[in-house]
Amino acid sequence: MFSGQTGLNFSFNQSDDRELEDTPAGSAKLSQAGFVVLSVVLGFIMTFGFLNNFVVLILFCKFKKLRTPVNMLLLNISVSDMLVCLFGTTLSFASSIRGRWLLGRGGCSWYGFINSCFAITGAPDLYKIFFQDFRTSIPSCHIF
Repeated sequence: MFSGQTGLNFSFNQSDDRELEDTPAGSAKLSQAGFVVLSVVLGFIMTFGFLNNFVVLILFCKFKKLRTPVNMLLLNISVSDMLVCLFGTTLSFASSIRGRWLLGRGGCSWYGFINSCFAITGAPDLYKIFFQDFRTSIPSCHIF
């Protein structure tokens, strides 16, 4: 029944040595200058993302007045972003310096898993904060 659909679950990774059939050889890869620009941008995101989220963590630990329920949601988002910078962006940064994935397919899969995992962890908190702001900005509307 599904014999003609065996190749549907295939994705093309530009760090593989394989080429797409309809793309000329070598035209899908970044140039060396592209990898340098990508490395600089990822290094900036990694460094300042980690440091800024670490400062938020320090401030929450230092000032007990900040420990409100809504601020705890912000803390969870901050910790999630910090972990993405530590585990996900670091691998992407190192891979962009080399011009290919350092750990091959496993590194590519790890990068996708770790970024998805921490993004899924932080997304519900954004929804909760949005709902809280919605309820406080429209107090006369008794929908909920």
